[in-house]
Formats: sequence, structure tokens, C-alpha cells
Amino acid sequence: MNLHSAPQDLPEGRRGRSGRPLGPITEGTGPAHRAWLEPLRDAIHGRGVTLDELQARTGRDKGHISELLRAVGRYPRWVFVRTVLLALERPGLPYDSMRLRWVIAAQDIGKRTSWIKDCLHEGGARHRTANASAPLDFRAFQQMHRPHYTSYASAFLRRGGLVEKAVDDVFTLLLMLWHDALASENPERFAWPMLRRTVLERAPKENGRPSLVEAAFDTVALDFAPDPVGQVEESMALFRAVGGLPPMQRDVIVLLHLCGLEEARAADELGVSLASVRSTARHATRNLHAALYPDTTTEEGVSGDLDD
Repeated sequence: MNLHSAPQDLPEGRRGRSGRPLGPITEGTGPAHRAWLEPLRDAIHGRGVTLDELQARTGRDKGHISELLRAVGRYPRWVFVRTVLLALERPGLPYDSMRLRWVIAAQDIGKRTSWIKDCLHEGGARHRTANASAPLDFRAFQQMHRPHYTSYASAFLRRGGLVEKAVDDVFTLLLMLWHDALASENPERFAWPMLRRTVLERAPKENGRPSLVEAAFDTVALDFAPDPVGQVEESMALFRAVGGLPPMQRDVIVLLHLCGLEEARAADELGVSLASVRSTARHATRNLHAALYPDTTTEEGVSGDLDD
């Protein structure tokens, strides 16, 4: 919807105001980006606010505001969106909902967790370090899940400093969005994609897939293998196949077999049912078997450890 498409569309008392017309949203703008941009444009249009007025209220360049509202150029930092949102004076848009939509869109286009976290901090999001100043329920959540988040991150990142930084960034961002997490159907399910995304954006890649090859050198099997070199080659092939699994299947395999979690504990971490973990594990087993033994039938070897 154009902000200044037709004078008769403006609220009574605001008609006849001149202002630079705003073009449509740029073609190719994704649905996640539109999820916050379109309500913002509608609110501006509904109140009959011109670009000149937005420039005066925000102190921002009118051309930059126009680009923001048409999704031209780089994805905007939250502080810019927030400035325009607050300039509307009772825009009728839930602030927390708009912020969450901005985060989802930033993640959708591949913005790193650290960038999102820094944007929210500079944009005035309620920010508290994950310590005693955080809500009690958040501290309990962190205490319960941090060890397993760290174990998951270690499977991909390997180095302690990278692992700790990734997990810290996840909990910092989650704290900023804690109200949204509690309002969601399942806080664990709300948080897990943040962990996965944060870890994988920092993990080494092999042919565009997250690499778990280094884990092949740490497998327990190496301690007992009569042919360690052959065992490493076998393990590397397995972990390459794991890296190529769909995200949830990969997560389940990593949690069960690299992190050593019981199925029920893995379900708790992912925020899904035990039945879902078991079903996902079975599908992962079939896919791994097909990748490692393409000349055999899918049915052979399916009833492995994951099905027991």
C-alpha cells in the first residue's frame, strides 16, 4: 500500500497535504521482512503522516526513510525502525511484536546473532546481562539448558572460546526476547533455532554444509580400533553424512550420539515430544544408511541403535 496513493484515502483533516510520494515495496522483499514493514507502512498511511513529517520527527534523512519503507538497500538496523515507529505517536502497533518480527526477518536473510543482539541493544531493547539481574524464570532456563547448549555447540565449533561466545550470544539475545519466549507455545522450541543458527553461522563448512569432520578424530571408537586410520576414514564419512542431514535430523543425531543425551532429554532441549525425537531419529538413520551405502536397499540396516 502506498503511503500517499490518493488524497481521499487520508484521514479527514489531513487531506491536501503535500509530501514526497512513496513507491511500493521493492520486488523480491521476503515475507518475513514484509511482516513488519507492511504494518508500519499501513500505520503511517492510516495516520496521514508524510515523509516530511517523519523527517522532522526523527531527524533522519527523508531519502533514507523512503528507502527503509520500500525495503531498498541493506536490511535496516532496529534503531532506525524503532525511531520511525515511535515517531508515529500511538501507531497502534505492538512494540514487542514488531521487534520480534524484525528479529525473525533479520535471521531469515542471514544476519548473524551478534549483529542482531548489538542492534537490539543500541535500539533500546531492555538489556540485562544473564546474571542475577535477569528474571528468575530466565535464570532457571539458562541453568537447565546451558550445559547441553554448550555440548551441542562443541560438536560443531570444537574450540572452547568459540563455543562459550556462541552460547553467551544465544542467551543474551534470548534474554532480550524473553517476554516473547514466554508468550510462545514453548520457550524451548522458541530458543532452539537461535542456538542452531548461531552455532552454524560460525561453524566450518564443507561443500556448503556444516562440517563435523573434526569430531571423527574424537570418537570413542578410535580408542579400541585395531586400524585407527581406517576407523578415522569411516568416521569422517559418517560425520560428512550427518552434516548433510536436514536440520532437525542432524540436531537429533548430534544430541543423541555426540552429546550423549537420552531421547527424553533431547526432546526437552528441542521442545518437541519424545515420539517426535524417535521418529526423527529413524528417518535420520535411513538417510544416513542411504548416503553411506547407496548400493543397498533402504530397508537394510534400518533397525540400528536409534530404533532400540
